[in-house]
Amino acid sequence: MELIEVSKRYPGVIANERVSLKVRPGEIRAIVGENGAGKSTLMKVIYGSVRPDEGQIIWDGREIDFLGPQQMRELGVGMVFQHFSLFESLTVLENIILSMPDSATEAHTRVLASSVAAKYGLQLSLDSKVEGLSVGERQQVEIARCLLSKPRLLIFDEPTAVLPAPAIEALFKAIRKLAQEGCAILYISHKLAEIKALCDYASVLRNGQMVGEVKVSETPEADLAVLMTGRELPIYERYAKALGDVMLHVQSLSSTAASLEEVELVDVSFEVRTGEVLGLAGVSGSGQRELFELLSGERLSERNAVSIGERPVGRADVKERRALGVAYIPEERVGQGALPDLSLEMNFLLSQGGAPSDDFSSFGLLRSARLSLATKATIEEFKVKTSGATAAAATLSGGNLQKFIVGRELGKRPKVLLVAQPTWGVDIASSMFIRQQIVELAREGAAVLVGSEDVDELMQMCDRIMVIAKGKVSPAIPRQEMSAQRLGLWMAGLFDEPTISLAKAS
Repeated sequence: MELIEVSKRYPGVIANERVSLKVRPGEIRAIVGENGAGKSTLMKVIYGSVRPDEGQIIWDGREIDFLGPQQMRELGVGMVFQHFSLFESLTVLENIILSMPDSATEAHTRVLASSVAAKYGLQLSLDSKVEGLSVGERQQVEIARCLLSKPRLLIFDEPTAVLPAPAIEALFKAIRKLAQEGCAILYISHKLAEIKALCDYASVLRNGQMVGEVKVSETPEADLAVLMTGRELPIYERYAKALGDVMLHVQSLSSTAASLEEVELVDVSFEVRTGEVLGLAGVSGSGQRELFELLSGERLSERNAVSIGERPVGRADVKERRALGVAYIPEERVGQGALPDLSLEMNFLLSQGGAPSDDFSSFGLLRSARLSLATKATIEEFKVKTSGATAAAATLSGGNLQKFIVGRELGKRPKVLLVAQPTWGVDIASSMFIRQQIVELAREGAAVLVGSEDVDELMQMCDRIMVIAKGKVSPAIPRQEMSAQRLGLWMAGLFDEPTISLAKAS
């Protein structure tokens, strides 16, 4: 596959400008750059879901006219998208069937899907509805569905952003095997350590232009980061913080699963003090989503097991908790964190209802100028690449939408911040900035709960770390005491008797 001087423009934005790219059979090539650099647009051009304004597409040595995704899949191009294209009301198996040839039967597809999952170490619950799956579980469905087509060129757009470590290792083995079999791989990731471990070459995009190509094995991570951003990376600073009173208190919180896909929480207890960042580690589907929904008010608990300060809020809804100073950044940014068809201004406004900072209306009238200024301030502070505050959320890249949502919620200066996967799909420089801003918020006196499958992220940000497994949480211990051995035991659920287990392990 080769692209020759491909350009794609949108109103107010040049996504790609005269970009040339070549990938050969058996090659694993990284496509790197900051959020909004044009990576995803370029991949969609190759996949056929975006028509370029200029340039040539070469396949098997001959130029092809623009073809849609169906025709490109027939040629042998597959893509695992950053934002999932799954039907939530259907089961995993039904979603996979939709991508198969018309001649494929349900029984045959079930056998094939199970075989692919076993071969590549993916966890698929074929009869579960997608709406009940975590983000990480949905990602594995997308990967399996793509692998079933036996592609000759396979594009991965941030495939490991929400995958647990064992699934990442299995995916890398699968990618290397595919490359050995002659499949060409294009791999988008902001995780430079992954690129160093997996890829042969890296093509670097900056502001829509191809600015360089390097051999990964000969390029230090720091040099690659500077090539991506055009500047030195920010330095993360750890501050000494004074912890205050308990602001978020959870006592014996349990839940009943509303479907087979949900995880029941069992006697969950912990507390977060003002000035503290508490980390929640765990593999996808261990109960993180259910816990955050109960804490944020999206789901009400059967008893008042959750308190903000001295006030029980187990039966309080989202608006009431916002009024008490609770802000929430969900792991699912499209649809839950932001409505894609609405402008950034309207998405900013929708999250303000009931919050102490809700000053965008007066006597039922919208203060549009004030709303516009607040939205633009978030865009500027968090360096969100967009055509403006009135742009639809759907026009932003995944990482830029994440930066906007994080900036919007942090801008409320909440008393309690709940955040799941804070840097999902965000470039390395922006990740450092977001982590620093969350820590700064805690330093100002907020109580912060961070859920992430990136253990390095938790070790960098958090004061204490606990683990969730099978709906139960471990004790919360100081970051310095969380060894890799202990974390592994606890993520397997072996923390009911932590002192005995660890003594035996050591």
